[in-house]
Amino acid sequence: MSRLVGKKILVTGAGGFMGGEFARAFAREGADLVLTSRTEVKLAPLAQELGARGCRVTALAVDFLNNDEIDRFADSSWAAFDGIDGVLLSSQPANTFTGDLLTTPEPTWMELQQAIVWGALRLMQRLGPRMMERGGGSIISVISSTGVTPTPGLDAYGMAKGNLLLLTRYMAKEWGKGGVRANSINPGAIVTGDNEAELRRNAEKTGVLSRISLGRVGYVHECTGAAIFLASDESTFISGQLINIDGGRF
Repeated sequence: MSRLVGKKILVTGAGGFMGGEFARAFAREGADLVLTSRTEVKLAPLAQELGARGCRVTALAVDFLNNDEIDRFADSSWAAFDGIDGVLLSSQPANTFTGDLLTTPEPTWMELQQAIVWGALRLMQRLGPRMMERGGGSIISVISSTGVTPTPGLDAYGMAKGNLLLLTRYMAKEWGKGGVRANSINPGAIVTGDNEAELRRNAEKTGVLSRISLGRVGYVHECTGAAIFLASDESTFISGQLINIDGGRF
């Protein structure tokens, strides 16, 4: 496995299940990694695991609600391997079911926008110009079906993910001539950890499963391939796109 050998990739949200799996997939393909999450506790075991496999890895905790921390992190991550070739934006809040338009508390709207959208924007404002100066790179955002199709009860989360999708397209549009590609992947009903039984029950109860052409839920390894492809030199003429990984959900 060597599709990403020589690539230096930053992964946000690496302390979460999906972020960690994306990091493992990149490592298997030979990438050097900068990992971040809100707390060091979640990062340390992953960094140790990947390091034991021979991956060059730097793990740095950062609070994406704090602009000063984001700025310091941008500088530190760039310095870790003397540049960044790819960024996977996969920050994920602990709680996504926060209420509807009338019941979601105002601070929750702001916190999710800051953590998912403004934090990503701030980070890329610091890294994007540097990436262009050294010839470009790949930005990959992990959104959600709630960012494309409204899902009651996930209003604040869905709006934040929808805004992340639009931010990604703006980066593709404005930074493309500098060699930067920006794309999004949209996981559907995906098993994360040990939630398969619960996910399947909910998908059946809400009717989601009946709308999935393949008739089943998905698994994280079925998402990581798209991220590897977009981070690699196999996708150098692909930008501004959304790849749905949802089993054909209509």
